[in-house]
Amino acid sequence: MTSDLDKLLGLLSANQYPQKTLQAGEHLFRQHQPVHAIFGVKSGRVRLYRDLADGSSVTLHVARTGTAFAEATLFAERYHCHAIAEINSIVVTLDSAEVLRAMSLNPDLAINLSRQLAAQVRDMRALLSLRDIRSADERLLAWLRQRANSQTLTIYLDRTWTGISEELGLSKEAVYRSLAKLQQQNIILRQRDKMNNHETITLHHPP
Repeated sequence: MTSDLDKLLGLLSANQYPQKTLQAGEHLFRQHQPVHAIFGVKSGRVRLYRDLADGSSVTLHVARTGTAFAEATLFAERYHCHAIAEINSIVVTLDSAEVLRAMSLNPDLAINLSRQLAAQVRDMRALLSLRDIRSADERLLAWLRQRANSQTLTIYLDRTWTGISEELGLSKEAVYRSLAKLQQQNIILRQRDKMNNHETITLHHPP
């Protein structure tokens, strides 16, 4: 299946794009740095997060293999957030000026990017709304319900609980306590795939 990134690259006129290899924990760019490009994840996973005035941070988006990110900075002079690789990743660099030029000539490209931005805005609003839930248990459960498969009520976790805790604005200890409570109350079932070291959570109650 053709990924969103492949579709985007296919709509641009250039034949080659610089690639950068990031180690887990390495930043691609920092908040307030001058904008020079948007990016796509060829492999791996990149988290976008913003520093807040109170010293905390908030996750805005997690870009996975086959997706573009930082598209909003096409219309900004500086990056509005940090980008950090959660795992070893390879990203492709798309020159901002080239993308804007291509958008002015290609309505399909403009629509494609607008669609991706709209999806990211929806995700960010949903994530920020979770932070209004004061109970750690309810906040975590709401996060799980948002991500559960509508038919199987399962969530396949490809990230660590440390990263998810930061996304939720909770400490890792608080998340682990909430997980234990939800499992004890038979609201969720946690299972670990020892083969690939990933976890699957099944909701016992429909979202």
